Amino acid sequence: MNPHNEAVAGAARVTAPTRVPPGFLRRSLLAGALATGLVAAGALPATADDIAAATSLTLSATVDGRNAVLSGEFQGFSVESADFAHGYLTRERMAERLRTLGPQGVIRLGGYSMDLVWPAFGEWTDVPAPPEAIGGTVDQSDLNHLKELLDATGWKVTLGAPLKTVIDPSKIKNPARDPSPDVTLEQVVAEVTAAHQVLGDDLLGVELGNEYDNVTTLTEAELWETAKQYRAAIDQALPHANVKVIGPSANTARTNTRLEGFVSAALADTATEPKQVLAELASHWYPWSHCGSSRVTVEQLMSPLTYTNTRSKLAGIMAVDDQLHGTVPVTVNESNSASCSGMPEVSNSYATALWSLDYLLQAAQSGVDRLQFHTNTTGVCGDFKPRDSADYPISYRYYGAFCAADQASLEADELSANPLYYGIWAFRQVPQGRFVDLDIADEHLDKLRAYAVEGKAGALTVVLINVQDPARTESTHDAVTLNLPAAYRTGRQVTLRSAAPEGLASLDAGQISLGGQTVAPTGVASGTPQAVTVPVDHRSATVTVAPGTAQIVTFSH
Repeated sequence: MNPHNEAVAGAARVTAPTRVPPGFLRRSLLAGALATGLVAAGALPATADDIAAATSLTLSATVDGRNAVLSGEFQGFSVESADFAHGYLTRERMAERLRTLGPQGVIRLGGYSMDLVWPAFGEWTDVPAPPEAIGGTVDQSDLNHLKELLDATGWKVTLGAPLKTVIDPSKIKNPARDPSPDVTLEQVVAEVTAAHQVLGDDLLGVELGNEYDNVTTLTEAELWETAKQYRAAIDQALPHANVKVIGPSANTARTNTRLEGFVSAALADTATEPKQVLAELASHWYPWSHCGSSRVTVEQLMSPLTYTNTRSKLAGIMAVDDQLHGTVPVTVNESNSASCSGMPEVSNSYATALWSLDYLLQAAQSGVDRLQFHTNTTGVCGDFKPRDSADYPISYRYYGAFCAADQASLEADELSANPLYYGIWAFRQVPQGRFVDLDIADEHLDKLRAYAVEGKAGALTVVLINVQDPARTESTHDAVTLNLPAAYRTGRQVTLRSAAPEGLASLDAGQISLGGQTVAPTGVASGTPQAVTVPVDHRSATVTVAPGTAQIVTFSH
């Protein structure tokens, strides 16, 4: 647990919403009673209805020294280059929001506006931006503000570089769509040079365009040659900096065809090793879409299908990475619930808090090195701009981690935490360490997701997520018996929950709490932490997880 999260010490009190479906209040009270031992003590007798409303599961934790390691820099954000160009990556706006999530993380500057900004560095410093640069102008002041933000938080950054106007114009898929300012490779190098001079080792790499297969007709082999071209030009300007490129950052298809082709082209090039060129092997993933006529529901987002499709995607990424023998870090550097700005009433619902916690742990357990959620850093909550608006590059996104309650709050740099932020915050309560196997079967995925991490000091943190909707009468509590891999004394339990009667569909982020605390518009945790003790009896502990909640339990020796 990082220093900024030590205050999140325990679970929220079980409180009754103002309106609840039949039987929900009784089940909620029972959940709290089971967690604190009240039922066993006879303070709140169980009834036949209560027993029927619980699903009993037994999970055994098995230590395997070959499992993936959860690092401190696993989580990060992907932010549009336009946000950077408009001066939103500042200490005043972002520092507290990042610090609450911990002293480590990575910001990716990119997105589709990567090709819509104008880098004003070197001989281009005073050259006016052309009309096509609707993403704004990136200049020295933006880098200076970014450096202040990184120094204040301990986070690092990757820089997106324009691609479309650097390649052969005949390779642009649709020149009329999002026409880009005429940026040359020399201009890109001038920006990278300035960025390295200001950021130093906080600059982890330079990304080669955004979803190249959506905007160009380059083959995977041609993209590999382009990557080498960028790397050589940067190395010539900064011969001792060892600034490498990031790619291929292909589209969000369930398959990994583009990634496989790119790595195959790199391995076929016997003159150059991939690790000499690549800082990261990057992929994108959105399990659902809101592009065109595509739609997604809360039920679909929380479904076993979302989990298994994501598992297949991640397994495919790691299979490709195996060909590189771990020589290049592998990242999902742009991701979220639904592509094309998210799905209204889904991507901004409470369900996203539970989904993002589950997804972060699933991705980390798969072995990828980092997962970054795409987010806006500006915008009034709900004030979505259409794709053809000039303000679209910097507008509100339904899947954003934070937004302002109104224009006055936005101007005061007061951004309220959205459900996505709470899921990430919950994830950051899990300490660095190695994953421990839990034998949960796929048949239980409609009720429970479960993970365990053994920290460096030997403590075991177990995360149990009941993905059932508390607003549905048929939802059950998960009574989970944990067979622990070693002797532990007790556990401390932190609860992620929402008090809203609408359950997973709630759009009121103000009803969400983590360990009894919320995130204020200033970006800091507020409220009194509440702790719940989980007893251990002969290497066994039982944790009851109410529908629509997540329990984070840390067992100590």
